Amino acid sequence: MKIFMLSDYFWPHNPGGSEWSVFELAKALAQKKVESTVVTLNYGAPRKETFEGIKITRLPFFKKLTDKRKVVNPVWQNNPIFFLSTALALLRVIKEEKQSLIHVHGKFLIPAAIIAGFISNVPVIVTIRDKQLLCSIGKCFFEKNRFRACNLWEYLTKDLPWFWESYVTDKNLFTLVYIFLGAVWTRLAYELIKFFAKRARVIIAISNSQKAYLVKNGFENVKVIYNTAQFRTPSSKVQAKKSVLFVGKLSKGKGGEVLARAIKILIKKNDIEFLFAGTPDLKSLYESILTKQELTKHVKFLGSLDHEELTKLYERVSLVVMPSIYPEAFGRVAMESLAQGTPAVVANTGALPEIVEDRITGRVVEPEAELLTEAILDVIKNEREYKDNIKRKYPKLKNKFHEIPVDQHLRLYSSLIK
Repeated sequence: MKIFMLSDYFWPHNPGGSEWSVFELAKALAQKKVESTVVTLNYGAPRKETFEGIKITRLPFFKKLTDKRKVVNPVWQNNPIFFLSTALALLRVIKEEKQSLIHVHGKFLIPAAIIAGFISNVPVIVTIRDKQLLCSIGKCFFEKNRFRACNLWEYLTKDLPWFWESYVTDKNLFTLVYIFLGAVWTRLAYELIKFFAKRARVIIAISNSQKAYLVKNGFENVKVIYNTAQFRTPSSKVQAKKSVLFVGKLSKGKGGEVLARAIKILIKKNDIEFLFAGTPDLKSLYESILTKQELTKHVKFLGSLDHEELTKLYERVSLVVMPSIYPEAFGRVAMESLAQGTPAVVANTGALPEIVEDRITGRVVEPEAELLTEAILDVIKNEREYKDNIKRKYPKLKNKFHEIPVDQHLRLYSSLIK
């Protein structure tokens, strides 16, 4: 069995958690003696190399990146020229290596995979890791219990103005035209990608929550398989200095504003340090809510960390927080936190309640400042109990987020390979 795993980005270019989900799956398959090759785009690296035992093949790509945590402007990847040229490049690689199945993990490579798979008679499956194919702006999914994406009219008259007010700082006519044209083009391009995605043999959703969104928006033959992580031995210990870690893009959807207001409440009577690893999009908001003295004493912006640094950081904090307002398709940060033995406080949105067991391995609360404050205090005051709970639950967590997902992938691959 030889598997092509297609990912828009991969080592050394790792802008987010998706790349590490592909990495962990490839590592787990190798341990099961399954040969896999990660196929990605070449942003400025050797055409072929091996990283921690994983073979990597890079397809030609015009745009290069010097910052390994950045992404290219999507216009380079969501256009018909890219789809067709990448399909031809992928066909050449398939001919060279004679793979028996293509597993796509990145949305921009879906059309190329479907075209190449059809021509070469190689089955294609697709893992959809976010909701951008359903709505590139996604304002509609901020509405609680809404699963159906907005139509084009609502997208232009509600989502786009919301994006303009919420995210655009330099408001002028040129920017308005640029944002409008970009939004229209992206919507049309994603419709094309979605057209190809629906022709995959199987669609994998990374949570039950994600499956519900996909099914409501016309996807069929959707199978749920969780992301995987390495579960060895929980290593997190009770911390003398209480600290809370936030990982990822500090944005409205990730609950940045909710967390800022919770911090303001918490630090009045508690000596807690808040660590932010990732992109501090709302740093200015924190500077407007917290005084300079409060920021200096209680908040640290660590910038982007590599995966190894982040894994070690999970071990050294009291808890991890994910107060997302936007419904997460999964929540890799919460899973990785539990894998290190550290409890997580998460919002009751999207797939996060599928990862954290309320009052056992962490807390699950509505994304409101007061409720988030109470939950963080609860875990801090009972840190030993929560970390002991994770140790007790560790075999079940490992089974749920490592052993079962790997076996599910293997069974699916075997069922599609003639």
